[in-house]
Amino acid sequence: MAILRAREEGATFGAIAEAAGTSSQAVQEIVRRHGPVKRSEPKAGVPDPV
Repeated sequence: MAILRAREEGATFGAIAEAAGTSSQAVQEIVRRHGPVKRSEPKAGVPDPV
C-alpha cells in the first residue's frame, strides 16, 4: 500500500524503488497489478438505484 500511496502522491518509480530496496521494474509491476485504488463512492449527480 505504501508503494501505491507514494505513486498517487507523485513519487517516481525510481525513488520508490530506491526507498524499497527493489528495482523500478518491480515497482511498475506492483502499480500495474494493484493500482490505482478503486473507490466505490457514487458520482455526483447520479441518482442511487432504488
